[in-house]
Amino acid sequence: MIALASLIEIQFSANFLIVVWQGIAVLVSAILVGLAWGQAGWGVLYGGAVSMVGAWLLAWRWRKGVHDYHCDGHRHLKSLHRSFLERLFVVAGLLAMGLWLGSGESGPGAWAILLGFVVGQLTWVVAAAGLKTE
Repeated sequence: MIALASLIEIQFSANFLIVVWQGIAVLVSAILVGLAWGQAGWGVLYGGAVSMVGAWLLAWRWRKGVHDYHCDGHRHLKSLHRSFLERLFVVAGLLAMGLWLGSGESGPGAWAILLGFVVGQLTWVVAAAGLKTE
C-alpha cells in the first residue's frame, strides 16, 4: 500500500494506513475462521469492526487535536479524558451489544467476537509501530 501511494504520488496519512491494515487483517482472519468454523467468521468480522471504530475515533481526535492546539495542560488533560471516555463507552457498548446478540445458539459465539477485536487491536499496535507514528 505504501509503495502504491508513492508510485501514484498520493499522500496517505499514517492513521489511514493503520486502519487499512487493520481492515485487511480482520478480513483475512474472518475469512479463515469462517472457512474453519462457519458462522464464527461473522463474529470475527464484527469484533474487528468494533476495533476499527475505536481506531477511527482515536485518529479523529488526533486529527482534531492537531488543528485545535491546547496551549495549557488543563485543556490538554480535559481533551485526553474526553477522548478516553468516548472510546471506552463506544467500544464497550458495541462489544457488549455484539456479545449479547451473538452468544445465542445461532450466533457466532463470544470467542469469535473477542478474537476479531484482539486481532484488530494487535494489528493496530504492530502497524503503528511499523509506521512509526507520533
